[in-house]
Amino acid sequence: MTVVLTGATSGIGQAAARLLAPQVTRLILHGPQRPQEVTGQLEKLRAAGPGEVHYVHADFDSLAMVRALASEISKITDRVDVLINNAGRPGAPRRRLSHDGNEATLQTNYLAAVLLTERLTPLLLPSGGRVVHVASATHLSTSLDPDDLNLERSHYSATTAYARSKLALVAHARWLVEQAAPPQPDTVSLHPGVISTELLHAMFDIGGDSVVHGAHNVVNTALSTGRWAGQYLDERRPVQPNPITLDADFRHRLAHRTFDLLHRSGKAPEEAEALP
Repeated sequence: MTVVLTGATSGIGQAAARLLAPQVTRLILHGPQRPQEVTGQLEKLRAAGPGEVHYVHADFDSLAMVRALASEISKITDRVDVLINNAGRPGAPRRRLSHDGNEATLQTNYLAAVLLTERLTPLLLPSGGRVVHVASATHLSTSLDPDDLNLERSHYSATTAYARSKLALVAHARWLVEQAAPPQPDTVSLHPGVISTELLHAMFDIGGDSVVHGAHNVVNTALSTGRWAGQYLDERRPVQPNPITLDADFRHRLAHRTFDLLHRSGKAPEEAEALP
């Protein structure tokens, strides 16, 4: 089994990598650090089991680096069984734009995940693969206007930007299995729990469960048998997501605006043909 895990060098991702290393044949990790900065972590993972462990660096503030990440993964493997889109950042204290001109939280947490999923879908299909979006229960508390994804006309706050990016992820998981052109990989989104990470404490003055707890929820979802078919999980339990994510028209509008933003930032012509 080959698993790709983004955001694997800290928090839930780092703990999930430790759980996955003994269980999979090939583990491909992503992080924002240069390879020499994570040498110790990689050595421990390689010692944890007989499988391969690879690392690819990419800064999701640049969508060109997301495309390069997908290209590097395709050089390492010709199939992916599970893609775990775990990379995320808290909302910035003030609205900030990415290298591509998108609201930075939206790009790191959502646009990068959509783009990486699109690029790796050809590797996922032969294995009947799965995409796991690590979302958040904060998506239940917000709304999202597909015509204002970059918060140009709406009030900005760090928690709003974060929650909106996670709402978009939940909607994309549903869109991918219900409205995208077939065939598509099985897809699921989940809230891993309220987990004590730097990301949590950057926005909320609360405690949480350990990163190992969150990692177990992510790994269980990723490796479970059967199909999730776009469901949203609260830890390990399927629950109803924000009602707006169940609206097919909303998902269509969100997908259209998402692909438009990706196109404007240098999306490949062949991907543009998939525009909803």
